[in-house]
Amino acid sequence: MHLQFGQPPRACISTLCRIPNFSPRARRCATWRIRNRVLIGGRATPSGQKAIEVIVNIYAQWVPRERIVTTNLWSSELSKLVANAFLAQRVSSINAISMLCEKTEADVDEVARAIGLDSRITPRFLRASIGFGGSCFRKDILNLVYLCEHYGLYEAAAYWEQVVRMNEHQQRRFVLNMVSAMFTASQANGLRCLARPSKRIRATRGIRRR
Repeated sequence: MHLQFGQPPRACISTLCRIPNFSPRARRCATWRIRNRVLIGGRATPSGQKAIEVIVNIYAQWVPRERIVTTNLWSSELSKLVANAFLAQRVSSINAISMLCEKTEADVDEVARAIGLDSRITPRFLRASIGFGGSCFRKDILNLVYLCEHYGLYEAAAYWEQVVRMNEHQQRRFVLNMVSAMFTASQANGLRCLARPSKRIRATRGIRRR
C-alpha cells in the first residue's frame, strides 16, 4: 500500500506499508473484528512511521488497538509466511505420525487428542488427513524456502521444503490406499471397472491443483 503526504506536485512524499492480510472488499470489514490480529508493516523512517500511524487509526475504527501489531516491512512479510508455514508444519507432522500409527497398534486420533491436551501444543491443526490443500500454505512455504536459499540458509530451506514433500507424500499415499481398497472390494464382489470418466474432474478448493 502506497501513501502520499503533502500537496502534489510539490513536497509530496511517497512511502510503502505492508498489510499481509489486507482485502479491498468492503464486505470483509466484519471479518477483521474476529481476527487474532491486524499486522501492519512500514519503513523505519519518519514518513514510514507516519504512514503506519494513519493506517492504525483507520483500522482502530473497528479493531481493538491491542490487536493491531506494527512492525517493519520485512517482519510483516515474514510473519505472514511463517504463520502459514507453522500451521502446515503441524498438518504434515500429524500425518507423519499417522503412518507410524498404522504400522503399530496406536490410534492417531487418540495420540492427537492426548498431545492436544498439553497446553504447550493445543489441539488445533492436529487432525490426520489427506494433507493441506489450497494454494496459500504451499505458496508461502516455497517462498520461505526461496528466501532461505537466497541467503545461503540451505539447512533451513531443506527443513521447510520437507513439509511440502511430506504433504505430497501423504496425498499420494491416500490415493494409493484408496485405489487398493477399492480394487480389493471390487475383486471380492466380482466387480470390474469397465470405463473411465471422459471429462476431467475439476479440482475443488480443498484439493491442491497439481
